[in-house]
Order: sequence, then structure tokens, then C-alpha cells
Amino acid sequence: MKIYKKISAAASIIAVAMMTSCSDKGYWDEAPREQAYYFMTATYNETLNPGANEIVIPIERIYTETTESINVVFTPGEDCPSDISVESPVTFEAGSNSTNVIVKIANAVPPYTYSGTLSFEGTKSYSGVSDVEFKCPVAYTWTSLGKGAFIDAWVMDNAADMFEVEILKADGFERYRVIEPYKEYYTTVGPESWEDWISTTGPAYIEFWENADGKLSFNSYATGLLYQATPGQPIGAYSWTAFAEGSGYNGDNDVWYEPGFAVLSPVYYINGVGGFGQQKYAVQIVLPE
Repeated sequence: MKIYKKISAAASIIAVAMMTSCSDKGYWDEAPREQAYYFMTATYNETLNPGANEIVIPIERIYTETTESINVVFTPGEDCPSDISVESPVTFEAGSNSTNVIVKIANAVPPYTYSGTLSFEGTKSYSGVSDVEFKCPVAYTWTSLGKGAFIDAWVMDNAADMFEVEILKADGFERYRVIEPYKEYYTTVGPESWEDWISTTGPAYIEFWENADGKLSFNSYATGLLYQATPGQPIGAYSWTAFAEGSGYNGDNDVWYEPGFAVLSPVYYINGVGGFGQQKYAVQIVLPE
């Protein structure tokens, strides 16, 4: 009983001492609080439109009593274009726990992708995010112009006329897509000419665009034909730029034949086998009126 009483008395003395030590100007009130920061997300992904872009990424802090600034750094990833920058430092206003990091891109151009890591120079909060993995591909916005006309005179050698096709245009650019240009031919009169050489209904689209000099370029594509009906030997329609210098191919005949009427001159080629050369004005495209 005596031992119990002594222990109880000691516990009471300790409790009193602890209570009296917590004053208005105690240690915990006067000790400095360490500021800490964090992002709200560990990844940022967005498809960008061509041209200038401005991206806003929030950043937070723990304590809000004062105005303060911290530096923010963007470390570019592999093959990231160089026209990307971040406004730094960023400033938190007194009373606010958040502000915005502004990432600027001067002139985004498809098909490039902006990638890298966004980080801050400061203490990370215990449970927060200190780095944002940044990945933003650039893509065109496409709008349908309506129905135009298409023919590949080399492939569609038995066609009586051009085929109706949908044509898209990239907003703000002289860039076009011809949608499923070979499909109607291959599902109608094409088998009469090509028989078992037909392997698919052709590309989902052909994309072509106007260059600064007024001439045209296009993406190479598979025509949907197999050379001698042999698997693994697709006949491709290639831009002259796909071949080495000295090949003799050029883009002089990839032009607007007249306004709204594009002519392309692909090189029809089978990898590992050979080809049929560059066919002048073989692909003809009429834009919707």
C-alpha cells in the first residue's frame, strides 16, 4: 500500500509539472515551424494544340502566414523540344496555401512530345508529391470539309472514275487527310484487277500538306496490296523523301495542279524486293467545294 501511494504521488507531481510548463510562450509556441511544399499530382498529361501553349500546374504549401517565393525547375526529357520554359520563382501570397506554376511552350509542332520533370527547390511535405512527370504530345485538331474525290491511277487502273471520299483539314493549317481512300475501290471493282493481291482495304487515311514553297508533301503508306500475293511483301506508296539522296526521286510533281486539286507522285516500292518507280501524278485528290 505504501509503495502504491508513493507512485501515485510521483505521478501527480509529474502531471502538475507538465501542465505548468505549457504556457502562452512555451517551447512549442516559440519553436520555428519548417515550411514544406507539394504538388497535387505526380503526373501531368495533356494533348497540346499546335502553336503557343500555356500550362498551369498548382503547387501547395503547409503554412500560410507570410508571403514567400520558391524556385521551380523543369528538367527536359529525351528529345523534348527546346522551346519550353517555366516561370520561376513562384510566389505564395500571405494567407494562401497555393499558387500556380506556369509552363510555357513557344510553338508546339506535331508530332513532337514535350516531356520532362517539374520540381521545386524546397522541403517536400511528408506525404506530398515533390516531382511531376510531364508528358504532352502535340496533335492537330481535324475538321471535316465534307466529300471530295480521290483516285490512285496506278493502283486503280480499271476504275471508270474517281471515288467519293471524306476529307479533313487541320484547323489553322494547310494540312489534309483523305479518309479510307482505297476502301470503295477494293470492295467493288478492285478484285477484278488485283485478285488475291488485295490484303486489306488500304490505309485509314492519307495525310498531305502544303510546304512553305507551295509544294506538297505526304506521309508514306501501305496501299493494301501484297506483291505477288505474298505475305510480308506489302506494296507501299512512298514519298520521295524516304529514299537516299541520289535516288533520282524528287518532289517536283507533288503540287497543287490547280487550286483545290492536289496531285502526288508516290514511289511504289516493296522492301527487300524493289519497286515500280515514281509514278507522276498517280494520286489525285479533289477537295470539297
